[in-house]
Order: sequence, then structure tokens, then C-alpha cells
Amino acid sequence: MNAPMKLSVLSTRAANNDQQIRLGGKIRAGIKVLTKAAQNNPKAVSLYNDGVEKRHKFTDIEKRIKDATGIANPMFPRNTPFFNVAASDFGMPEIAALIVDTYGEVRTEHSPRKQLYRFPVVFHSDDLNAVYPNQFKRHGMEPHYESHYGEDGERYCRYLPPVSDQQAAEVRARRIKKVMRREKVVRGRCDPGSCHEFGQGQCKFRGRLLFYVPGIPTTGMLGMETSSEYAAEGIWSDLERIRDALGTIPRSNPNKPGAPIFWITKSLEPRTYFDEHGKKQSGFQWVPKLQADIDIGALLSSGKVLALPSAHTPVAWLSQPKGMPDAVLLPPADATPVQPEGQGAPDVNDQLDQLIEEMGLDQDTVMQYFDVKIAQSWENDPAHVETAIKMLEPLKRLGNECAAKLIGLSVRVSQIGIEPRDFNAYAFARYGKGYTAKIDVLSRIEAEIEALAKLPREAAIAQVRQIDTAAQAA
Repeated sequence: MNAPMKLSVLSTRAANNDQQIRLGGKIRAGIKVLTKAAQNNPKAVSLYNDGVEKRHKFTDIEKRIKDATGIANPMFPRNTPFFNVAASDFGMPEIAALIVDTYGEVRTEHSPRKQLYRFPVVFHSDDLNAVYPNQFKRHGMEPHYESHYGEDGERYCRYLPPVSDQQAAEVRARRIKKVMRREKVVRGRCDPGSCHEFGQGQCKFRGRLLFYVPGIPTTGMLGMETSSEYAAEGIWSDLERIRDALGTIPRSNPNKPGAPIFWITKSLEPRTYFDEHGKKQSGFQWVPKLQADIDIGALLSSGKVLALPSAHTPVAWLSQPKGMPDAVLLPPADATPVQPEGQGAPDVNDQLDQLIEEMGLDQDTVMQYFDVKIAQSWENDPAHVETAIKMLEPLKRLGNECAAKLIGLSVRVSQIGIEPRDFNAYAFARYGKGYTAKIDVLSRIEAEIEALAKLPREAAIAQVRQIDTAAQAA
């Protein structure tokens, strides 16, 4: 008789830790470049060039520029045909250089430097949920909701409840030094089609493809994170098709011993999306893709095909509502050193950055404002960026201070769950025509909205609509 498997403290902790995998490093799909304002700052240019040359993480480069120059938002994302490999994303920084040296190429039409356009991968499991774990996540707001599959196979929304004042007082009274681990609470079923947070763009798809790269020494797996549902669906479908046909995700090439089977690359593909008016548009995007160098027909003819249980369909398949826009290609840009002088005509992103800076607005708030007013991923579509510029111009005529208040109010009421038309009717009913140009009135409305935010969502909405209804009756 086999002896029962022995459990240890570490195995139990690992099993209860949501199976989070510690990565040996990350390969990122995109890069960041300097805004027009930052390009005109020699210190920002110097820090950017130095960071890119040393393959620092773009978030780290951005922080150094903010600290040194005071520019609030010096960089913005750019879609590129190559991947970003930053030394600071790896436990051993030299691994980043080894990956680029081993698999990088120089394609002068995109960049004069060696860049990672494609690289081979080996997948560690036949379980697609282990190869490409994915979920919905809400960050930047409390609570941090996340999707999770229960034992019944259904997808649920859960969160970590905050420590109450009573719990904190008990910890202090009992002089507890090691606070007990809090358990996550199930909020209900995760249904993006009826989810307020998903509809407002607060909760988004997050996926992480896990793999090893041949010839790259590391104990931990490498990962590539993406918020692109389109890319996730493509890679998942390709792996599922191969696994279902062969009974496994191959780890060695039967026809070419020692040669890789799978490669990750990028492909420039046409994308269809809907603009803020519901009109169908099209554009192009560099999309991460899976390529396979394998003769499936020959393997199938060998008769060695096994049946494997199906994995959970990724959350992306079940999430996308009609009319949800996808990102389109931004003008080509590379991570090569930039010069503050001799620039061509600024593109629409630069024009928007300059307008935001002139108005003294907080760029994070502005980004959220246009997420609500235009569409998710609006910043990746030049037509949407032009729309954003046109929307800011009349706000600027109200005065920068009033514009900032109105933008902040729009974002806040959206977070609470109040419809824009209800908010506008509420403000007009209480303060009349012209309230948008009165800073003292906007400050009062701001305080009222914060008071409403403390109420349950349904109660806040009902109170706003009640005031509007009362005004109409009068």
C-alpha cells in the first residue's frame, strides 16, 4: 500500500496562497515614449535616453523624470512591433541582456538598435489555465475586486474585506503581534454584462502567459502580461486547438530535435472597433501572436492522440459587450534616444498633452474622464484623441479652475454609479443655468457629491433623481 502523501507547513501555505507564481522575469508587449512637454526638457530627455540605454523599466524611468523635473505625466504608451525587455524586470538583470543578445534582431525600419521581435517558448503544462491564467481585476479603488473560479466551476467576484475599527481595536487590546490572515469574501457571480465596475472601465481583463525560454537560465518561469482580450483569445485558441488535437502541448519538436516548437511574435493586424457614436471604424495594431513550427498532420497520422479535459474558457470570451472599442495602431515610434530640437509637427497625442499642461489639469483624472466620455482605450486611437481635444476646448473657455472641477466631478459621479444625464439634471435643478462657470457653486456640488458617495449606490442615485423630479414638478 502506498504511504499517504505528507504535507508540510510550506506546502499548505503555498496551496492557500491563490497559487501565485513568482516569476523569474517579465517580457512586456509595449513601450513608453516622452510627451511633447518632456521632449522639450533637456533633463527629461537625458534621463529617458539613459534609462532606455540601460534597459530600465519605463515606470522607473518615468518616476525619475517626475522627481527631477516636476513634470506630472512625462510619458505615454506606444504600440510597437517589438517587445520590451527591461533589466529591472528580472531577478538577475543580466538575463534581460542575454535574451535580447540571443534572440534580438536589428530591423532598421523600426529601430536602429537590436530589439526583441520574436522569441521561442516552452510551456510547462497541458492545463491552459496554468499556462495562461486570467481574470478580471479592479485596481486603484477599494475594494480590489477580482474574478475567481469556485469549486463548482462557476466564476465569482471576490474581494479582501477591510479591517474594521472593532477588529483593529481588538488587535491592540489583545496585543496581537501576528495578525491572522484575512480570507477573501465572495461578492457574487462575476457577470461582466451586468457589472457596474466593468461597465465603467474600473474592472478590466488581465492575463499572464507563462513560459520558459530555451537557452535562458532561470529557476522561475517568465511571463508576458497583457490586457488585450483579442491577443489572449488568439493565443488561447491556438494552444487549445493543438492540445485537443494531440492530447498534449508538445515540449519538444519530434521532426526537428532540439529546435523550438513555439514562438511568440507580433503581427500587424486590422482591427474593427466602434467609436463613441457607435459607428464602425477600423485600424491596425501590433498584436502578440503564437506561432508553431510543428507538423500536426504527421503527428495525428501516428495515432498517438489522447483526450484531455477542457479548461475553463478565459474570462475574455465572456466579457466583451457590443460596441466595446479596441485599441488601434499609434504612429510608429521606437525607444531610441530623442532630441528636444528638430522635431516634426506634433501628433495629436502631443497636442493633447500640451493642452492638458496649459490648463493645469491632472492627467490621470483626464484619462479617466475620457474613459467615461469617449471609450476605453481611447488614447490608442488618433481619432478619439482628436475628439478629446475638441471636448477640452470649450471647457478651457470656462476657465482652467472650473474645467478641472467639472472633469473631476464627472469622474467622481461615474465612480459612484450616477449617470451623466442624471448628474447634469441634478446640478441644473439646484443651481440653474450657468453653474458650470461658477467655481464657488462647483465647490458646493463637489461637497454634495462626496456626501452622496457615502450612501449606498441605489440611495445616492435615487436622491439625485428625486431632486430633478421635484424641480420638474415645480
